[in-house]
Amino acid sequence: MEHRDAMKEDSAPMHPFMPWLAAVAGGVMAFLGYVGFDQFYLEWICLVPILWAISRQTPGRAFLIGWVAGIVGHGGGFYWIINMLREFADLAWPLAALGLLLLSAANGIVFAFWAWATRLISRDMGWGVAWVSPVTWTVAEKFWPQLFPNYLGASQYKLYLVTQIADLTGILGVTFLVVYTNSTIYAVLERIRSRHPNPWRPAAVFASVIGVVLVYGAVRITIVDRTARSAESLAVGAVQTNRGAGEKYVDENLFLREHQELSHELIKMQPFDIIVWPEGVLDMKLASREGILPASLLGDLRTPLLFGSIIRTEERGEQRLYNSAVLVNEAGRIEGTYDKMVLVPFGEYIPFGDIFPKFYAWSPYSSRFWKGKNTEPLQLHGHTLSANICYEDIFPQQIRTLMQGGRDHRIPEAMFNLTNDSWYGNSIQPLEHLVLASFRSIEHRRALVRSTNTGISAIVDPFGRIVLRTAQWSRATLAGRIPLMQGRTVYAVLGDWIGWVCAIIAILGIGRGYQIKRRFAKSSAEHIKKDRLGMRVPQGLQKGKRHQHKA
Repeated sequence: MEHRDAMKEDSAPMHPFMPWLAAVAGGVMAFLGYVGFDQFYLEWICLVPILWAISRQTPGRAFLIGWVAGIVGHGGGFYWIINMLREFADLAWPLAALGLLLLSAANGIVFAFWAWATRLISRDMGWGVAWVSPVTWTVAEKFWPQLFPNYLGASQYKLYLVTQIADLTGILGVTFLVVYTNSTIYAVLERIRSRHPNPWRPAAVFASVIGVVLVYGAVRITIVDRTARSAESLAVGAVQTNRGAGEKYVDENLFLREHQELSHELIKMQPFDIIVWPEGVLDMKLASREGILPASLLGDLRTPLLFGSIIRTEERGEQRLYNSAVLVNEAGRIEGTYDKMVLVPFGEYIPFGDIFPKFYAWSPYSSRFWKGKNTEPLQLHGHTLSANICYEDIFPQQIRTLMQGGRDHRIPEAMFNLTNDSWYGNSIQPLEHLVLASFRSIEHRRALVRSTNTGISAIVDPFGRIVLRTAQWSRATLAGRIPLMQGRTVYAVLGDWIGWVCAIIAILGIGRGYQIKRRFAKSSAEHIKKDRLGMRVPQGLQKGKRHQHKA
């Protein structure tokens, strides 16, 4: 146990309510430090009170303490879920609030597993919490399924020198760094409190790691900036009509006409290589994914257009709906389509609804879309572009799949996202969505163009910087140039390798911890047995007494 430098047992009593208050405090700091509230420095210390709270607990109790922190953290950060459920599924306020609680409890398992595994490994293996804690958190963030993934590392999106490691590790690497910061602060404080002879050693190691990260960030920004400046570029325009998707069905002609009018205003300013409209602007029934669309339908822009559409097709004798992105050239010819693959539960489909169709009757405002299967990129005048829809851009693995280039491995040179965030109201969700998406630019070193109905539309450069953006709930246009980048990053090739490495370490630690615990329990049982047997007079001693009596 010579490696244990934190989470030592303490004879000083702890008030029974203090661990739970510490968990609540950690959860509050977690959401205040996250995107939207943007007190990012709180994310560096939000886990410290939770680490203190679990330091003298059993792993099971640590799980519950962590879960409380996770529920508070997600409940405060995802308050907009209530509005989404009321808009998407037409739920009454109490049911929508219950939905928020259930989502917070589900996503809060990340905190719970982290607390349990950190306590278990640190206690039974004696490994330092400064490293155990970020390892276990990274495992939870990688493998626990979440309806709305919210990587802790996204909170640092303004610290560009720090976030550049994402092209090596993905956003999980930035998360690891944030948790490592928390764990180091806790370990140093614990060493000072326990009068450890080398209290600042974890801080010295941490300073070395941060130094390497900052140097790497500075070097990569310089290299990528030089490459982007010399690359070909596209002139891109995006329109934001400030009309929610629900308004489309009030007056579909007005909804479409406003997109056309804003696009014409853009084109009058300057020529564009492509105009981008947001998700779900048009409803179209297509017999095939080829042909020429009427010029009047698209406003006769005479400019390539990428737009969101609800496509209705006949397949296998039934009508199917797809949430799609459609690319047409300046003549209106369809150059390619992409169908959304990651659908929103209860909004675009109901889980198990194909098995129990009655679910759709109970939730009449839930749509019934089919999941897309085509991962081929779009082609425009010799350039390869990747399109994704709605919240697909917050799933690193989904974008990595699309950035593989399909069957022929035609690696996309830029990324486009078509989104409708109007369902979430005037909340922090659109900024959270944009920030999470911005990490895909770093992971693949590609520019990202996002077109949304009500904001936030944006252009993100290959460093993850939001260089142009619109305001929320405003009528606006966006115009800029994006570089067409080549090559692949370490992350694009290896994916979430850091998550797998941490998983191996965590499994070894947990497994070895249980093995030691069983061995200790067996040894204790044997000692107890021997102690009980020792209460009897040994046979040899009895003989000795008999011999003594005879003498």
